[in-house]
Amino acid sequence: MLTDKGPALEIEQEREKEGDRKQTISFILALHNHQPVGNLPEVFSTAFDEAYAPFVEVLYRYPSIKAVLHYSGILLEWIEKNKPSFLLTLREMVERGQVEIMGGSYYEPILPIIPDSDKRGQILKLSRFLKDRLGARVKGMWLTERIWEPHLALPLCQAGVRYVVVDDAHFQELGMKSEELTGYYLTEEQGYPLNIFPISEKLRYLIPFEKADKTMDYLSRLAARGGGGAVAVLADDGEKFGVWPGTKAHVYEQGWLEEFFRLLKENEDWIRTTTFSDFMEKYPPKGRIYLPAASYREMKKWAGGFWRNFLVRYPESNRMHKKMLAVRKRLEQVPRRAARQRARDLIWASQCNCAYWHGVFGGLYLNFLRAAVYENLIKAENIIVRETYPHDNWLEIKVEDRDYDGFQEIVLNNEYFGLLLSPNQGGSLWELSYRPAAVNLLDTLTRRPEPYHDDLLKQDVDIKNEDNGVKTIHKRFAVKEDGLKEYLIYDRYPRGALMDHILPLELDLNAFSRGEYSEKGDFLLKPYHAALDYDHGQAIATFTRRGNVEGQGELSMQKRVSLKASSHVIQVTYDLQNRGNDTSSFKFGVEFNLAFLAGYAPDRYYHIPGRKLEQPYLASNGIEEEVAELFIFDEWRKLVVCLRFSPPARLWRFPVETVSQSEGGLERVYQQSVIVPNWDMVLPSQANSSLTVELAINS
Repeated sequence: MLTDKGPALEIEQEREKEGDRKQTISFILALHNHQPVGNLPEVFSTAFDEAYAPFVEVLYRYPSIKAVLHYSGILLEWIEKNKPSFLLTLREMVERGQVEIMGGSYYEPILPIIPDSDKRGQILKLSRFLKDRLGARVKGMWLTERIWEPHLALPLCQAGVRYVVVDDAHFQELGMKSEELTGYYLTEEQGYPLNIFPISEKLRYLIPFEKADKTMDYLSRLAARGGGGAVAVLADDGEKFGVWPGTKAHVYEQGWLEEFFRLLKENEDWIRTTTFSDFMEKYPPKGRIYLPAASYREMKKWAGGFWRNFLVRYPESNRMHKKMLAVRKRLEQVPRRAARQRARDLIWASQCNCAYWHGVFGGLYLNFLRAAVYENLIKAENIIVRETYPHDNWLEIKVEDRDYDGFQEIVLNNEYFGLLLSPNQGGSLWELSYRPAAVNLLDTLTRRPEPYHDDLLKQDVDIKNEDNGVKTIHKRFAVKEDGLKEYLIYDRYPRGALMDHILPLELDLNAFSRGEYSEKGDFLLKPYHAALDYDHGQAIATFTRRGNVEGQGELSMQKRVSLKASSHVIQVTYDLQNRGNDTSSFKFGVEFNLAFLAGYAPDRYYHIPGRKLEQPYLASNGIEEEVAELFIFDEWRKLVVCLRFSPPARLWRFPVETVSQSEGGLERVYQQSVIVPNWDMVLPSQANSSLTVELAINS
């Protein structure tokens, strides 16, 4: 029954609700949980025990507190295999409406740098997994490293994604202030709409590093300022809740998370924990927006503003990426659907972002992460070439600008090898993939200055002293061992193989290994003229250059690289001729950088027939005279590399070890072993000298 006071009373009640709403705020707590392809099994296990499982255990005890959780497909596969009951717990929390599961790209690629069909495919693969295992209907996705480029809205929307989360730094580039970002916005690409939530950097640094009540104070200020429909978003790495240094004790043993959840529960009258999907159902977007290409503030600093700069700053990253694109282009050549799908999934796994860049995490500097990228790419390529060439006796020769630097490279492939030769860089070798073991032995890294090296040089750090309190890894400085300053050696040139050195006769190994010398000739990584021949199942790439030896006149060099179909031997022949009028004398060296993952492991070592090396491990330094044959054993990956020299050579060897930053602090990482056969040359005017180097790999 209606009365005259009815409508007025309803209006007044709505005003009272609106007044209450102006003092409330919605809070979205979202965690991104991920481990990269190729990470060590013990890292998965430790992260689960110290972060992923305990967080959910605490959250489970507070059913009124809502949260959003994201797990990469890589991590979910590990959980399903090793901790299947955890998925049952997540499913229960999804079913009771406490947890929203956020989707994403299955193998966590940097989305802008992979083909659009791979973007859609990886997103749909993870969405299907989440629907099957957790009963979750995915509406939003975690954007890898929150790297946004405007064109992403189209493929994401096509894959069924309704929203993404990015950092408030993206919005600040448009002149917007973080305190104003209390809602979500809508963007579009070619008429395909996508909602975008801003992440609060302030909350990223408060949670969980400051006392829980400081977060409550900050949320209170936002509530007073934001009015009705305000939301604050904390979306960040789940590893900061137990894996980052000091956080396990702080978050769980000292009770930070319990205290935070208790405060949220006690203040439910004005803080409403919610999910992205629930918030979108209740509130419309703040407006339309077009964000520039960006990422979070720290990432922009590491990359120099734009993530793709990593592909310029680190040629090693670019080589992986362009190898991925080259293999991906061949995928459609595979006629059988089952084989094509197997190869495609391996390519997707190779797109996992972690090995392609470096910041506060080890990333590119972790050799086992790069090795996993190449392993998946070579396995995918193996499927493709076996479908293309059903017999073993095949040989592929291609000339293409593989790395997109404006100069063509030579690609030679057979049943055993994948080679990438660069005429513009001295006929040097930049890929040495051995198919049977799915290993690229030229997965090398160049030592280069990093900003945190300056911090190391400026500080006298006692690694035994721990800082008081827990800190975000973005503000923490630590080292993992004494004496790291001694390893701050920077290479004068990128590290590959078949690199030709004209050196002073008196140069010693120590000076060469530290880069404390000058080349006596102008051949190292200089442009060579290239010619290709194919003769009776053999490809021959011939590289020639006329250069100069300092103070001694002109020198002509010809280098022939030969590869036969079905051969596991690469033959390299050098012809040097003194074209000057005087005798030319120098040390001629051919540099090989070969990557074996571990420099001190007993199952990886040098062997010279008839000799006993005092230090055979791969991180050893040494000089051996008159070496005709060198074996390098990698029992871990079950392969043996053999180098043969004719005439016998003086052999230099030393490791390349980098100093890089990781979550736990600065650390030394073995990257590769350098082997330099060298010969003392004394060439009268117009005299010639020839020598041969053979490289064979067996498994």
